[in-house]
Amino acid sequence: MSRGKGAKDLVEYFRNWNFERQKIIGLVESGRLSEDEKTSLLDMVFVIDRIGPADLEPLDPDAIKQTKI
Repeated sequence: MSRGKGAKDLVEYFRNWNFERQKIIGLVESGRLSEDEKTSLLDMVFVIDRIGPADLEPLDPDAIKQTKI
């Protein structure tokens, strides 16, 4: 991922998560954000930290059909 260009997809973003995570934490710690903005970003970090490689695998269409909401 090059600076200023963003990720081309979720997999690329995930592969660069450690770097992106540090940028987000730096922004949170910079003192430039409101408490609400800090909370939103830290919530996002909390969620993304729980994503693993298996979560990025293509979905099995048969498993989707069987899932009840």
